[in-house]
Amino acid sequence: MSAQRLVLLTILVSPHLLACSDDDPGNQPMFSTGNGSAGDESSTGDETGDGGNTTGDGDGDGDPTTGDGDGDGDPTTGDGDGDPTTGDGDGDPGVCATPPGLAGSSCGQDAGVKGAVAMGETMADLPVGGVVKLDNGPGNGEEDWYRLDFPIDNANQRPLAGTIELSFALNEGGDYRFEIFRDCGAQPYGQGLAAEFGTSAPPLLEWTFNDLPPDPEQDAPIHNVMWPTSVWVRVFRFQNDEACSSYQLQAVRN
Repeated sequence: MSAQRLVLLTILVSPHLLACSDDDPGNQPMFSTGNGSAGDESSTGDETGDGGNTTGDGDGDGDPTTGDGDGDGDPTTGDGDGDPTTGDGDGDPGVCATPPGLAGSSCGQDAGVKGAVAMGETMADLPVGGVVKLDNGPGNGEEDWYRLDFPIDNANQRPLAGTIELSFALNEGGDYRFEIFRDCGAQPYGQGLAAEFGTSAPPLLEWTFNDLPPDPEQDAPIHNVMWPTSVWVRVFRFQNDEACSSYQLQAVRN
């Protein structure tokens, strides 16, 4: 009777012993560290999804070597704004502004001096620029400045010095206007630069200065307004605050 009970106990207990045995590798628990290798317990998760054991760069491009962190999937930018074309690091619409050195940020700066336009010439290579914020008044930063010269040559003395035309070759969205000054600190359109409106002229899309031909009924030519040998041009944003639009001026003399 004792022998039969012993056999029964052995049969009931032995399956549990087998289930807990360390001899069967098929029953070993499997652990994943999050790096894509199910049996490797020595690596930490890299967040890249590439199955490697390097540290995650967090950029979403699947390349653990870049570490740019910009989220645009382009490992070459690292700019942080999600736009792989800028590389600026700040996502600021200020990247649309005129690059430093291509225009003056205030009147009188050398960067704004663009040279002379002689009779019969067109200055079509002025910079493509941009002012991000709406105009806040002369000298307050939201502006570009250019100096253009219109010298009188011996072959074209007054009153035959020609016609000056200044306009926008490019004005995206119609966002830009300009003002004309004879010198820094002077009034806009001062000393006869705007014959129709004078110093109360509105911001301009174009400006023309005509040297008057002689009046056939008078002995002396009519050119009482001083010729604009040099002018300073102030360009500013007129509408659409912080839009990324561009402009370009063009000067013609005939």
